[in-house]
Amino acid sequence: MKKTFVNILNFLLFFSVTGVVVYLVFKGIDLKYFIEKILSANFFYVFISGISGIIAFYFRGLRWKLMLKPFGYNPKDMNMYHAVAVGYIANMAIPRLGEVVRCASLKKTDKVEVKHSMGTVVTERISDLAVLFLLVVFVFIVKADFFGAFINEQILIPLSKKITISTLGLVIAGLILGGVLFLWWIFKKYPDNKFVSKTKTILKGFGEGLISIYKMEDKWLFLLYTLIIWFFYWLMAYIVFFAIEPTKGLTGMDAIFILIAGSFGMVAPVQNGFGAYHWIVSQALMIYGLSREDGLLYATLVHETQVVMVLIFGSISSYIVFFKKNKNYESEQIGIPEKENN
Repeated sequence: MKKTFVNILNFLLFFSVTGVVVYLVFKGIDLKYFIEKILSANFFYVFISGISGIIAFYFRGLRWKLMLKPFGYNPKDMNMYHAVAVGYIANMAIPRLGEVVRCASLKKTDKVEVKHSMGTVVTERISDLAVLFLLVVFVFIVKADFFGAFINEQILIPLSKKITISTLGLVIAGLILGGVLFLWWIFKKYPDNKFVSKTKTILKGFGEGLISIYKMEDKWLFLLYTLIIWFFYWLMAYIVFFAIEPTKGLTGMDAIFILIAGSFGMVAPVQNGFGAYHWIVSQALMIYGLSREDGLLYATLVHETQVVMVLIFGSISSYIVFFKKNKNYESEQIGIPEKENN
């Protein structure tokens, strides 16, 4: 009961913050005209963008499976996909809840221990951050003069007005050191505490997740899946350029830049990047000469298409995993042998 109340409270808190962010981003926009522009878009390209996201889910599941193999697990491919899909729909309720939910999904379908799956999930996120960093480096080497203005005006200059780089480094180093020392003190003083035990389990799982990449036999396949995932992420951004007139002249390189900007918006502490994604993508498109309204139009088409796809496919996966009766699983529980297929 207490846990349910906390979850509801968290949902209401994040929902409120998201609502404020969305309001501020769309403040001053003529919604009637905005909706008319959305309805006039070419939804063939929008649909392809949505399907690209679902395909990325599938390959994300396959990549995750490779990380679980060193622990002796071999889950079904579709169960991996379902776990990823239910994770994304859970993130719409509370940010980062999806990581926990998708591990619970795999525990139910394939008996994968959460301490192992959670560790690999965190490691998987780190690998995506590495790809994002490489994309940033690539884009700004290729078109440094053009994209440098966006970084300077939207990130570096505002940051430098508030805090110097040296001070920022000291603050980050101090927080990390303080956090490590605090955990060490807690672990030593309360070794049998329930929270401490859970924290130790999570940290151990994270360490094992990092080791799983080293132990992985199919490292090249892991890299291939990663490239495929990010190709479809890129396609999600690129294909919608052709759906509306203001973005038809943009290129594939421009789509990489928009993908990078949107990725930063998606990690904001709001449900599924609502508002944050729209704001940063619209700001990125304004350096191409687009108006704020046209930038928000593009961002809305990309983001809300994925929201609809996640709701549809995530709901289907949630039903299959958590509500549909699994005859094979029930047979194992009561000791009835599975029927052989003729």
